Amino acid sequence: MNRSARLLTSLLLGLGFGIAGCAEAPAPSVPTKPSVTTVPHEAAVVPHSETPDAPFRQQAPAPNGKLAFVAPKVVEATLKNGLRVLIVERHELPIVGLRLVVRAGAGDLEGARPGSLSFLGGMLEQGTKKRNALQVSDDFEALGAQHGAWLDWDSGGVSVKVIADKLDAALELLSDVALHPTFPDAEVERLRARRIADIASQKSSPATMAQNALAASLFGRAHPYGHSLGGEELDAKKLTRAELTRAYERLFVPANAAIVVSGDVTRDAIVPKLEAAFGGWKGSPLAVSHKGPAAPSTTTLGKRIVVVDRPGAQSQIQIVRPGVPYAIQGRETLAVMNAILGGMFSSRININLREKNAYTYGARSGFAMRHGAGPFGIGASVLAAKTIPAVKEVFVELEGLRRDGPTSEELDLAKESIRLAMPGRFETAGDVASAIADLVVYDLPLDDFDKRLARIEAVTAADVKRAAGEYLGAETMKLVVVGDKSALAKELDSLGMGAFEERDAYGNLVLEGTSNRNAATRLKATTPR
Repeated sequence: MNRSARLLTSLLLGLGFGIAGCAEAPAPSVPTKPSVTTVPHEAAVVPHSETPDAPFRQQAPAPNGKLAFVAPKVVEATLKNGLRVLIVERHELPIVGLRLVVRAGAGDLEGARPGSLSFLGGMLEQGTKKRNALQVSDDFEALGAQHGAWLDWDSGGVSVKVIADKLDAALELLSDVALHPTFPDAEVERLRARRIADIASQKSSPATMAQNALAASLFGRAHPYGHSLGGEELDAKKLTRAELTRAYERLFVPANAAIVVSGDVTRDAIVPKLEAAFGGWKGSPLAVSHKGPAAPSTTTLGKRIVVVDRPGAQSQIQIVRPGVPYAIQGRETLAVMNAILGGMFSSRININLREKNAYTYGARSGFAMRHGAGPFGIGASVLAAKTIPAVKEVFVELEGLRRDGPTSEELDLAKESIRLAMPGRFETAGDVASAIADLVVYDLPLDDFDKRLARIEAVTAADVKRAAGEYLGAETMKLVVVGDKSALAKELDSLGMGAFEERDAYGNLVLEGTSNRNAATRLKATTPR
């Protein structure tokens, strides 16, 4: 018997199989004295599974009452340099989540090149005065840490989640990344190449193309929200290390930041550690505003239909208007209204477009509430042949909610949906730190989460109808369609929204006989002001 056969024989014997015809196979040994009592075969009881018509299936399970959400208790402290600290103790697991948050972002920094702030966020972990990019990555990995760095529309920072006994090392590493980035030229070029490749890939994503066209047409290129967060290829090519450094120095100062800690810590234990890691951080006075840019008027929308030509089996539709800032009064009313319209699976537009008409796998709506008024939008990917009927059905639902308001069942379900989603924001130490960071970014009181559900419960059907009347008027909406222009051109007239304009995958106007904006205009729009 060759070696492979012997190995196979040994394996099978070890698993209790006999092999006929193999001389080397030893005879199975039979114990003379059984160590356990055996059960005769005929006495063995074989369990059976319940059948679909089992008696217990005849009655649905009874509800077990409302979920009792208890918001985490937030304790506040201040370091000697004025840096604010928010702490949530959770001792169930030996894990700590921590993030340094700067409370301004791409929508707040006047004159920043499109895409530069998100680029800056990607560069924070790419080298410090003590570590190069690989050393930063290796040191985080050695701690078994989850980590990240970012800058979005309203905020940015660095974060780490780590086992509690690794916290000291994690703090030293996190403070090095946040306070001493060097933006090495080689890493800038590496990230630039990745950014350019990512931007090129947007041509393969109808949803991203729709967002690009939405931003440019709704806000205009002069507005901070008139670009994608990542900018365009020319933005990435012209971005300089000096721009990154200037933006960093304006944003990353103690007066514009806070530290949020959640997990297996106490206030008395963590504050000295934070003082050692971040207490020496100095910076200039606050040089940015947190109010956000002004919203464009809904009476100056320009052409109300935008088409991005991309033939295919589906069309991407977005029905949009300028929305509201996060600080608006009555934010909870808008949350309930949106849940009824398109914010949950059983919403009106999803039931209509998906369940009733089978135009789409799913349709959603939502407010992008930022420091400034981001867009409100209703979006879906629909069958190309049903593009115009789908748009018409959305307008039917908008008018229906404005005219009739919600039913009592819709109102109750929307509130329950929001209430049941709340605990999901606080599942892990990292989740808690992320949620509490909102209190910093949007200047909310420490008990905001405690009181939020009561504000949701106080919303009435009349409140929702009033909000729908204010924000869901068809005349204030703009339609963005990514689809087959030749097939859609004639049908778009039936919407009664006027002539359409064409934009490319990045939101730039397509003029007759051209595929891009005038180069001089493009250069002016992307030069830092």
